[in-house]
Amino acid sequence: MKTDSRFFKTLRYLCVVGVIALGLITIVGTGGGGGDSTTSNGDSGGDVTGKAEWTYMVYITGDNNLSSAAMGDINEMEQVGSSSDVNIVVQVEFSRQYSPDIDMSYNTLRGKIERDYDQENINSELEDIGNKDMGNKATLTEFIKWVATNYPANHYALVLWDHGAGWKVSRSTGGVIRGALHDATSGNFMSLPDLASAVSNSGIHMDLINFDACLMAMYEIAYEFNGLTDYMVFSEEVEPGEGDPYDTILQELVNNPGMTAKNLAKTITSKFKAFYQWQSRTYVTKSAVDMAKTAELHDKIGDLADLMIENMGSERPNIQLARDDSIAYYYPENHDLGDFLTRLYSASSNSDIRSKIIEIKNILFHPLSPMVISNEIYSPYQSDITGSKGLAIFLPKRDQVTSADLGTYTDLAININQSKAVAANSWGNFVNFLVEGDTTAGNLLQPADGNFVILLKWDTDADLDLIIWEADGSWAAPYLGTNSANGFLSEDSADSGESVEYYAAAETVQKGRYDIFVNYYKNGSTNDYANAELWFLDPVNGINVFTLLGDGTRYMDLSNTAPADWIDDEDERDNVWNDEYSDWWWWYNPDYLTRSLKREVALNSSNETITMGNIRIHFVSLPSKEKVKRLPYMDEDTVEIIKQRTQEHWKY
Repeated sequence: MKTDSRFFKTLRYLCVVGVIALGLITIVGTGGGGGDSTTSNGDSGGDVTGKAEWTYMVYITGDNNLSSAAMGDINEMEQVGSSSDVNIVVQVEFSRQYSPDIDMSYNTLRGKIERDYDQENINSELEDIGNKDMGNKATLTEFIKWVATNYPANHYALVLWDHGAGWKVSRSTGGVIRGALHDATSGNFMSLPDLASAVSNSGIHMDLINFDACLMAMYEIAYEFNGLTDYMVFSEEVEPGEGDPYDTILQELVNNPGMTAKNLAKTITSKFKAFYQWQSRTYVTKSAVDMAKTAELHDKIGDLADLMIENMGSERPNIQLARDDSIAYYYPENHDLGDFLTRLYSASSNSDIRSKIIEIKNILFHPLSPMVISNEIYSPYQSDITGSKGLAIFLPKRDQVTSADLGTYTDLAININQSKAVAANSWGNFVNFLVEGDTTAGNLLQPADGNFVILLKWDTDADLDLIIWEADGSWAAPYLGTNSANGFLSEDSADSGESVEYYAAAETVQKGRYDIFVNYYKNGSTNDYANAELWFLDPVNGINVFTLLGDGTRYMDLSNTAPADWIDDEDERDNVWNDEYSDWWWWYNPDYLTRSLKREVALNSSNETITMGNIRIHFVSLPSKEKVKRLPYMDEDTVEIIKQRTQEHWKY
């Protein structure tokens, strides 16, 4: 295949959107950003033993696919630079794979950020301190101690910068490890307890901790850091790859170094929203909480957990309804706590449960002294996410979690009492109780190796749709969105303008069968046909380069279309599976696309059970494209996943 193919044109376009131009990093000296230097702002840095008002320390684990974003964020910091009242100090690693032009990219750099106007190169004096394991909690502890010794201040802010996965130890999505603070060279990452332990072991109390990472705004995260910081800033949903806008945030701090931690937290959230709203980007959330309320919230949530367990016999339908209807995020088992409480209050008639909900909401949202002090949300289109209240909680269905997930969850601080034993009145105890008797879901999620990629390409401007029937019985298609329960998808070709769509399975997927459907949806502006091809990559099964599926090219058009309601008719389903219609193409090969011996899915009374060969399955109706109002978007992580999984293996 030639490099100017339609596919690679699309890929190149996607991979440069929102990515800051890279240049060569300049290591100016080896002094570690000495504290007695004069900054480019014209302010004297003072002696290293003197105290600034603020030290803003940023721990950047960029030795992964976010390397270019790390480069961009440091350049944003340099647009402001340190002053006599504000020290901006970083420790950073880059990736040689993703930033090949950066010198010494396997080593760790550390030092004070100085002001300059070069947006392509880092000109601050960053010392090479060797190849540190940025995924080891001891490295984070040492960084905090070093900063406090060399750049003492009246107030400390710590930014933890990387991919994020909430409380989970590790989540792999399309080959990109979503663990907190991941070091690709060492392969290590920090668990939530590791993160809190690293801060605690430093002996430095933080005025503010800011997670510039995805999915960290959770009750579980806040309580893990109870007593370690006064305020915390984080996001309930995934963050775009650029993360925080450091130039606007730090400019506010440098202009007003007397700013309180509370006001700094609000500044971070407001500048974050403003940046992405100005870009008209995908939806974002960023919230801030007063950590002084954390212990009280924890006690009340424990009380609510006890009440729900005690009354589970009568309240289970209400709890499950409130869970299922409440706002969920990229990890569908993460639900907005405030929204869940509101819905449970409406669904339940239990006076004790309703009273406890009022107490919890009063802690979270008290008009005079709320725990959630800031909750900034932006979405360019109609979205449930705009109802987010600022703090999420783990509230899974049975088929959304593994037994390992539940075991890991038990180890979190929210579930441990003062004697270090598992507390009876913990949210984890309630989750286990809820999951065991869940009447709306099937068996515990059984993971299997994923990492396969399905690519559809065709030769005209007709509108074709790649549709994957996933192992849990749900549908995934670009026109439905770029994330699914088991993988990632490209933009819909109708939006991208390119005749290519693809699906990249997560590194770990639900066990079962993955069927491929192609629908010739609409003629193009100049063509009323298409020659379609399906290509497949599956390193788990030894398919290390893209391989053409089936007999090659499939001719498709609208000359003999399937009925619109073919899913509802058993005979018509057979016709589609037998490829008797010109607008539908079904493809499945058990050697490639079975991740277990049978399709393991939950049976639900609202879904029809059918037989396909020797496999008894349920069939969920496929959403009609013309009725889907959600606007698909392509986020940076998805771009990196597709780039990683295709460019390394495609031979041309």
